Amino acid sequence: MIVEAVLDSGALIAYVHGSEPVGRLLFRAAEDLTAVAVPTTCLIEAYSGLQGEEEFDRLRVLRLLPAIRVDDARSNVDGPDDLPLIGGMAARTGRVGAAHAALVAASHSAAVYTSLPHQIESVLGKRWPIVEV
Repeated sequence: MIVEAVLDSGALIAYVHGSEPVGRLLFRAAEDLTAVAVPTTCLIEAYSGLQGEEEFDRLRVLRLLPAIRVDDARSNVDGPDDLPLIGGMAARTGRVGAAHAALVAASHSAAVYTSLPHQIESVLGKRWPIVEV
């Protein structure tokens, strides 16, 4: 399945609070049978910024959508290992979640939905498709 976009931590929190751009993306992905990637580090960061059971439930429901693909960082010391890349990118973005989102976006040539576009731009450049939410 083609990954159309990546949601970073800010986009996940925006979704929980009713973001129309994220909602439209998810609707379009369901219609087009494409996927939306969510890096695990972004989920962790988003959960750390939520308050109350209702917000936790909304993020849980998002994770259950068929279009959502949770992306784990590969961590094989003797093989595919995303951790050095994410760490190096985090030094430029200022956040592990932003770095992981940028890496996932780059690996799928996908847009990034974020509340802090300058963080993604710091590693992918201003020409990368970034949607501010």
